[in-house]
Amino acid sequence: MSALYLRTPIDSGWQFKEDEENETKFLPVTSFPTVIHLDLLGHGKIPEPPKDRNSEVIQWVGEKKWLYRTDFNTPKASRGSRYAKQVLVFDGLDTFCTITLNGKEIQKTANMFLQYRVEVTDALREDGKNRLELLFDSALLEGKRLEEEQGFKNLFWNGDSCRMNVRKIGCHFGWDWAPTLLTCGPWRPIMLESFDVRISDLEIDIEVSDTLESARITIMPHVETQLKETTVNITLYDPQGTKIHAKVMSGGASMVFTVSDPKLWYPVGYGSQPLYRINATVQHNGHEVNKRAGLRHLELVQRPIPKHEGLTFFFKVNNIPIYCHGTDWVPGDTFLSRITPQRYRDWIELAVEGNQNMIRIWGGGLYEDDCFYDICDELGVLIWHDFMLGCGVYPVNDFMMTTIRKEAEYNLRRLRHHSCIVLWCGNNEDHMFAELHHLEYDQNDKDPENWLKTNWAARYYYDKMLKDICEDMVPRVPYWNSSPYGGAWSNDPTIGDIHSWNFWMADQPRLPYQDYETRTGRFVSEFGMKSYPAFRSIKQLITDPKERHPQSKTLDLWHCAPGDQRTIALYLIDNQCHSTSLEDYVYATQLNQAEAMDFALRAFRRLWRGPGREECAGNLIWQLNDCFPSVSWSLADSFMRPKLAYYVTKRDYAPVIVGSARRVVEHPKDKYTKVFIDRTTYVDIWGSNLTTKSIAAEILIAFFSIKDGTLLSRKQSQFDLAPNRSAELTSFDFEKDWRVEARDIAAAVHLLDANKRVIARYVDWPQPLRHLDFSSATVTIRKMKDGSNGSAADFSVMVEVTGGLAKGVELSVDINDPDVADAFTFSDNCLDLVPGEPQEVFVTARKGGKLPEGDVTAIERHYGERSK
Repeated sequence: MSALYLRTPIDSGWQFKEDEENETKFLPVTSFPTVIHLDLLGHGKIPEPPKDRNSEVIQWVGEKKWLYRTDFNTPKASRGSRYAKQVLVFDGLDTFCTITLNGKEIQKTANMFLQYRVEVTDALREDGKNRLELLFDSALLEGKRLEEEQGFKNLFWNGDSCRMNVRKIGCHFGWDWAPTLLTCGPWRPIMLESFDVRISDLEIDIEVSDTLESARITIMPHVETQLKETTVNITLYDPQGTKIHAKVMSGGASMVFTVSDPKLWYPVGYGSQPLYRINATVQHNGHEVNKRAGLRHLELVQRPIPKHEGLTFFFKVNNIPIYCHGTDWVPGDTFLSRITPQRYRDWIELAVEGNQNMIRIWGGGLYEDDCFYDICDELGVLIWHDFMLGCGVYPVNDFMMTTIRKEAEYNLRRLRHHSCIVLWCGNNEDHMFAELHHLEYDQNDKDPENWLKTNWAARYYYDKMLKDICEDMVPRVPYWNSSPYGGAWSNDPTIGDIHSWNFWMADQPRLPYQDYETRTGRFVSEFGMKSYPAFRSIKQLITDPKERHPQSKTLDLWHCAPGDQRTIALYLIDNQCHSTSLEDYVYATQLNQAEAMDFALRAFRRLWRGPGREECAGNLIWQLNDCFPSVSWSLADSFMRPKLAYYVTKRDYAPVIVGSARRVVEHPKDKYTKVFIDRTTYVDIWGSNLTTKSIAAEILIAFFSIKDGTLLSRKQSQFDLAPNRSAELTSFDFEKDWRVEARDIAAAVHLLDANKRVIARYVDWPQPLRHLDFSSATVTIRKMKDGSNGSAADFSVMVEVTGGLAKGVELSVDINDPDVADAFTFSDNCLDLVPGEPQEVFVTARKGGKLPEGDVTAIERHYGERSK
């Protein structure tokens, strides 16, 4: 008997056609893995979906059956071994698929989040080609059939009610930021495994001592074999690749390695991300599995806050309380198979460059590719991970109960070794949905059997089944029932996390400080503001380049949520002035989003006040990315072009920031009057230091006339910013302390280090901006020397203002070609400028980007500028 382990990719020779068409209609796939829209697009059978209203024109694709087929040979090396198994492995089929091998049906699938393994030992042909066929049914029509069969219509938000019966990416059915594009196809790799022994799972449990002085690593290789005995070699390598432990064991047994003085894994900004490697190899046939894991101590801290209602909600990693600042993640592309590992890395690096330390994988998307988590491990990005359930009432029946359980177990088994994952969450907004729709949800009823008798039986998934699975499979990672969840109701701001969609209002863009706590949760896991994509993205997507009006029918496609245009227009008219050109309108929406994010983020972070006062411990912006060009909440559009809000949040997420906020105190002459009221306006100055060391800093506060840029007053003070908290620094009465009126006056605050270098800055403006006159400001850009790498394409610019103050200065390269423009990145953007303080911005060429032949210059635009 010869030893055997082969893994043969089945990735060539694939063809496809509509199932009802005849044999001659088969066409070659454009790439593999694939989804049907990409194949049709590659052969010119459908137009570009993002262009104009094409996504509506191609809806027929999602209601057809599609057939894929290929031929492959049985590997010669696998023949003749009496113990050999032949297993077809389907890492991802989207979604309802009938698999046929050599004319015989071998499997039906109904869950795109599962791997399917089908033994075909007796079905393969030894002396000829094997034909593999995949027939995909319409997810929409099959979902409709299942919904009709159950006898009632599902309650839901977004998409179609039948999506609740289908284990497919929720946003493929349409969302308020994504079109309805119902894909199908073999979206992840397909392999033929030939083996007599294989390692089916390498289970790793890591326990770091409370003192951080040692780590206990328990390793259990699970094997699949018909042999009586199997020996597995286990080797542990340190982050430098040095072998530190090695053992030989029988398959199915566990062993323990102890690491003294471990090299610990930290979130980005708090330390390094060393990764240990665990290797398991079957002695008999050399089958090998490698996994990397960081050693870290993790805790979700929920304890009473003195003088406050409720409990804290924050993560401690290696005994350091972490203020989590990041974004929510949606699928990186509607057509999943074209997302490359490099594209994933580019997105995650964009988040890290934006000072983000956490990403929440949202429950209407998918369990991401392995490389996504590998990259987050490498870069120190924490992951809050939803299970793929959200925004509705999922039916409870035998199929759904079984498939959701399998889905959870498979993905936990695949992902549990990743140090980046710090929380598993049962769903997105399903508990909140149950409350808002007045379903039978009694928090005081702790009997799961009773839940199954209510009209919200789906509670069993989140509060019982998934919870139990996580406690069994990932006991060292916290489980959270839902997002939002906690307290007397799901969005209770005193316990757990909240989704905050009313933190600011169009007619009240700045809340007084005393209202912060009533509008802020212990952890804000979702909030945001919509804006248009980058203007050059829109130009690429509009067929008619003459389109310029924001209400044109051409742009309706990008408003995936009903009423979007009206909602955005209301926010704009209350806060800003803008022209009717499309370019100005796009800029106005992005500045509006940036302003909203700035206000919210600083308010949240101000409440991270140190031990015993962790009143808000994190915020995650909805959303980092887009899967399709649309008007959305994303910080970068689907072309990965950062919006203005990206740069503002990058500054707000910096390790050290300084802030100011206006506070108006009213003193009525009596309790009845509406007229005779004395108003005192204060400006409160505060700072936040998320590093682990105290910082001695100098605060420089200056007041300027917005209209002409006159410096009215200036003051300096010395402060020590304690580590890992915010602190109130000082407060001033505009009239008493500065002898100026609050109206038309901007307060510029700078934080300087011991060498007088600016380490943080902030400009506080009267609100709303539409009342302010910026017309006298002149912004100039001065190009500096080439960058440090010696490339003429890398340079910096000095940006400054004279004659007034400048709001929202947007820098761009003076190039019309969007591919060339995308080759350059800016270190900062959306600048607020005051006279006498030029700001240097570095412009860097991306590696591999399309560079211009001649010189590159930067240009600008800013809010309220005079017509050019």
